[in-house]
Amino acid sequence: MKEIIYSPVAFNRPPGAISDIETKEIRILVRKDLNQKKISLLLYSDINDLNISKHEMSFVEDILDYSIFSVNLEKLDIGIYYYFFEIVSDYEMKIISKVNGEAQITEHMIPWQLTVYDNKYKTPDWIKGGIMYQIFPDRFYKSDKYKAVEALNDEERIKHDNWYDIPNSNIDTVDYSAKDFFMGNLDGIRDRKEYLEFLNIDLVYLNPIFESAENHRYSTGDYYKIDPYLGNNEIFQSMCNDFKESNIEIMLDGVFSHTGSDSIYFNKESRYDEVGAYNSVKSRYYPWFKFTEYPDKYESWWGFSNLPTLNKDNEDYINFVCKEEDGVLNYWQKRGIKAWRFDVIDELPDIFIDSMRDSIKKNDKDALMIGEVWEDASNKVAYGLRRRYLLGEQMDSVMNYPWRNAIIDFVKNKDAIGFSKNILEIINNYPTPSIDTMMNLISSHDTERITTVLGVDISSVENEKHKDFILDDEQYKESKEMHKFASFIQFTLPGVPSIYYGDEIAMQGFRDPFNRAGFNYKNGDSDMLHHYKSLVNFRRKYKKNFISGFKLIDGDKNHVTYRRNNILCIINFSTNPTIVDYPFNGEWVFGNKKPFFTDYGIVVGAESYTAIEIASDQDLEKDIETFRKAIKLRRE
Repeated sequence: MKEIIYSPVAFNRPPGAISDIETKEIRILVRKDLNQKKISLLLYSDINDLNISKHEMSFVEDILDYSIFSVNLEKLDIGIYYYFFEIVSDYEMKIISKVNGEAQITEHMIPWQLTVYDNKYKTPDWIKGGIMYQIFPDRFYKSDKYKAVEALNDEERIKHDNWYDIPNSNIDTVDYSAKDFFMGNLDGIRDRKEYLEFLNIDLVYLNPIFESAENHRYSTGDYYKIDPYLGNNEIFQSMCNDFKESNIEIMLDGVFSHTGSDSIYFNKESRYDEVGAYNSVKSRYYPWFKFTEYPDKYESWWGFSNLPTLNKDNEDYINFVCKEEDGVLNYWQKRGIKAWRFDVIDELPDIFIDSMRDSIKKNDKDALMIGEVWEDASNKVAYGLRRRYLLGEQMDSVMNYPWRNAIIDFVKNKDAIGFSKNILEIINNYPTPSIDTMMNLISSHDTERITTVLGVDISSVENEKHKDFILDDEQYKESKEMHKFASFIQFTLPGVPSIYYGDEIAMQGFRDPFNRAGFNYKNGDSDMLHHYKSLVNFRRKYKKNFISGFKLIDGDKNHVTYRRNNILCIINFSTNPTIVDYPFNGEWVFGNKKPFFTDYGIVVGAESYTAIEIASDQDLEKDIETFRKAIKLRRE
C-alpha cells in the first residue's frame, strides 16, 4: 500500500494551471501509520528558487487507511512555480516529491509544477473542437490550370516529370540542396477543396509558400511574394476567399529566424535588383544579419550557409515583419489568412514575439498563433532564458510533440500507466486556453510518417535504405492497426488533431525528404481513408464535447479510460476483454469493437478502442456514487 497518494490534476481545485486571479486548493493523502505531526507545502518561483514559502496543511478527514490534508494557495503572480511537501513526525522530517510521476518520500527533491497565467489569456474559439490538415505545397496536387512562371534560380531547379518519383536526397544526388520540384501548386490545393470538405477540415496549414530557392521554402527569398512555381499573390488571395466560403481557414508558416542566402535581403547570388547584406555593408539589410568575417563568414541556421540567421533584435527588421500598415504579418492577414505557425520559435526573442502578437491580434483578435516547440512549452528554457510562450501574452498554443511521442510509445509498447503520466504532465502544466488549441500531430514534415514509425524500429534501418524502404506485408498490417488506435487517441484528446497530408491513406516515409513525397493518388489505402472519414464524422457530430474539458478516469497496465464531457473513451491493449467500473447508462458511438453494458460495468473487447456517449455531468456523478456502492457490495 502506497505511503502517499497525490495527483496534481485529480486532487487540486481547480486542476492544473491557474490564472493570476484564482486561488488553488491542494490536497494530499497520507497513510495514517506514518504518524505525521505536521504536513506542509513548500512553494517557490522559478525566478528565485531560494525564496521558499512554507504553507502548513490542515487535516480534512480520514478515508480508509489515509488522512486527507489540504491547503489553499492565495493568488499568485504570473509565472512558473514549483512545489513539494514536507512531512514531520515525532522522530524526523521527510520530503515528498515527484518520482516517475508519482508522489513518494524521497531524499532527492523533484517538484511538481504550478503554472500561473494571465487571467486575460484567451484563445480563438473558432478552432476549438476543429480539425487541421497540413500540406507540403509542392507535393499535394498539381493543377494544369496554372502554368508555372520561371523562377530566378530556374536553371538550378529540377522538375520531376513523374509525380510518383521518390524525392531526391543526399543518397542519390551529389551536393543535394532540396532543389527538386514536383510542381504542386495553389490551384492544385484549391482543386482539392472538396476532398478537404470530405475530411471536415476547419484549418489548412501550409508549409512555406513564399518565394524561395528550395522546395521546402524555409529559405525565404521574398516575404511578400508567392513562389512562382506555386502561383501568385492574386491566386492565393482568391484561394483564401474560396476556402472561407466552405468555412476552411488558412494557416501560413512564418519563418522569421532566418532567410535564404538567395534572397532580396542577403542576395548572395546577386539575382535580385536590391542591394543585399552580402553585397554591401551600406545595404539596408546589412544590420539584419551577423557577419563574423565579411562577406563570406556569417551566422547561419545550424551551420547551413544557405540559411543566414537574422538579427531578431534589430528594430528595422522587427518593424519590417510587424508594422501594422505594411508589415509582413498584416500583409498576408489582409489577404485572407486566419492563422500563423511560427517556425523554430525558440530562436525568436521575447521582444520579437511580443511585437508579432501585438501586430497579429490588433489586426484580428481571433487570429490563431501556433509555435513550433518540441518539448513542454510551459517550462521551456532556450538560450539560457525561461520562455513565456503560454503565460498569456505570446502564443495561443504550440505543436504538441510531447503527446505525439506519448501516443506512439503507448500503441507500440502498450504501457497505459506511462501514457497516462505523459498526458497528465501536459494537462497539469499548460493553461486551459492553450490546451484547447494545441496542434496535436502524429506526423509532420519534420518527422517520419506515422505508418513507418509504427511498422518498424526506425533506429534499426540504415540511412542508405531510407530512400526505397517499404514495410513488408506483415509490418504494414501491424502498423495499420496501430495507426487506427493512434489516430483515435489523437482525435479524442484535448486540442486540435492535425492530419499530415497522406497519413489518411497510410503513406510511408522516413524523415525529410522521404516524408514529403507526392500525395499517392494511385495506391492510397482506401480502408484507412474510410477509417479517417468515420473518425472525422464522429468528431464533427460530437464536436461540443471536444471543445474543452478532459478527465482521466481509470487505467491499469494495458487500458486507459478518459472523458471528454459526455464522451467516454476507452483504449484497451490487453489481449483479453476488460471491465471498466463505470455507470452503464451509455450508448456506443464509435470504435472498432462494440462494448457490452452489464451490472458490473462496461465490458470492452480485447485490443479495442471505444467511444461511448454518457449522461450529463449532474446525472453522472449520482450514477457513479450509486454504481460504485453497488459494485462494492457485490464484490464483498
